[in-house]
Amino acid sequence: MPKRAILTHILVLALLAPAVHSQPSKTDSRDLTQLFGRIWKVTKAPSEPAPGSIYIFLTNGTLLETSCVETYRIATWTTDKNKPSLLHVVEDGRPAFTAVITELSGDAMQLEQILARSNEKRHILLKAVEREFVCPDLPK
Repeated sequence: MPKRAILTHILVLALLAPAVHSQPSKTDSRDLTQLFGRIWKVTKAPSEPAPGSIYIFLTNGTLLETSCVETYRIATWTTDKNKPSLLHVVEDGRPAFTAVITELSGDAMQLEQILARSNEKRHILLKAVEREFVCPDLPK
């Protein structure tokens, strides 16, 4: 199956994934339900994000990361039991980054991301994709 068809199937499954609500811990009452069933497009990052950069969080702990110019990546994510707003992301079997969700609403998310290899801290803003969009044609 061509790569674009596989990505399309993954995106459809992500949008159809049911939102699962787990009880927030006593130390953090943040409700992560809004994280699921959406495509999150990176709108602001310390360095210019790749065009069309998106994250899709599935309830089973799978994360799809891709953009208009990069090959997609399937990673895994978990939350910290004592602080559900702290995400741990693993890529290629190794910790890639942790991220604290500092804002999560129906259409916006802010992450304080710490890269595992460099310990670099990045503030990232994401918006929920509300409409269709197509990656722009890029200069060749």
